[in-house]
Amino acid sequence: MPASPTTTHPRNALLSSHGLYHHGEPEALALQLLVEKRARQRNLQRDVAVKAANMLAELGNQARAADLDLLVTFLELAAAEAERERSRWGDAAG
Repeated sequence: MPASPTTTHPRNALLSSHGLYHHGEPEALALQLLVEKRARQRNLQRDVAVKAANMLAELGNQARAADLDLLVTFLELAAAEAERERSRWGDAAG
């Protein structure tokens, strides 16, 4: 049996300015809401991914700076220890 003239198939529904169905049928409105919700989720996910990438990059730089600071500290400690050893061995040899 053919569809009644008052029943509109989604394929025949008019498109809104957003490219979604605009006839007001519950299914079309639900679809529009789901599409808009998914678009917001994608935008939020993109924002979170960008923030996470920036944070990781910043932490990477901070970690490298901390590693360099630690290396300098170890070198300073080693130089002080070498100076103590040189003084001790120099005093014992003299």
